[in-house]
Amino acid sequence: MIRSLGGCLTLVFFLCPVHSAQASQSPTVSNIIAELTRTVEVKSASAGDELILKALSDVIVDGQVVIPKGSKLTGKISEVATRGKDQPQTLLAFVVDKAVRKDGSQIPLQAIVAAIAAPAKDSFVEDPTYGMMHSNEPKMIGSGTTGTASSGALPPSSKASSNAAVATANMKGTMDQPSVLNEDSQGAYGYEGISITWRLLSPPPVTVLATKGKGLKLEAGTQMLLRMAPPRMPR
Repeated sequence: MIRSLGGCLTLVFFLCPVHSAQASQSPTVSNIIAELTRTVEVKSASAGDELILKALSDVIVDGQVVIPKGSKLTGKISEVATRGKDQPQTLLAFVVDKAVRKDGSQIPLQAIVAAIAAPAKDSFVEDPTYGMMHSNEPKMIGSGTTGTASSGALPPSSKASSNAAVATANMKGTMDQPSVLNEDSQGAYGYEGISITWRLLSPPPVTVLATKGKGLKLEAGTQMLLRMAPPRMPR
């Protein structure tokens, strides 16, 4: 069965609010925002391929951090299909079924993806970190020859820009990226024409991304909001 994001999913208890005294003390839904670590594209993906995410937020259950920020979330692609004569949509279906903490302990998950957000496409030239790095570099004056054909080397001004870009990339790579999504997000942000549905007839729950186009590609750095049954610490 496929159900859309438009309504409450009555078949899966952890996706629907339960209005009771017990529910107010123990939420039936846990949320986590995670980031895709490598690009996934329908034209090159296959069923069975591993999916890896990095947690950008903690999952706290009963006052205890069960899945810390920085943990790895893993799953598998369950189906890929490209739009064609007998296929009305391009599909990418997958499950996310495990969290791996930094200590190596593993936590099983029953999770669906409620929202995705494309990574930011900021250029280095507009990046304030790049501006700071570039302005602090020593001025490099050429020898009067700006061409590079004879030596193959970059001119001094290009080297300066390159050094600043590398330093910016190195610094940015170690910094946490701000979350575009929040716990109320749903749907696709920055990806035109992608819909999100779920297959929930039997476990594990499957997230299905679909588009009427022939291509479907999720860039590395894509953020995802996962909703799941509250995970428990491994024993």
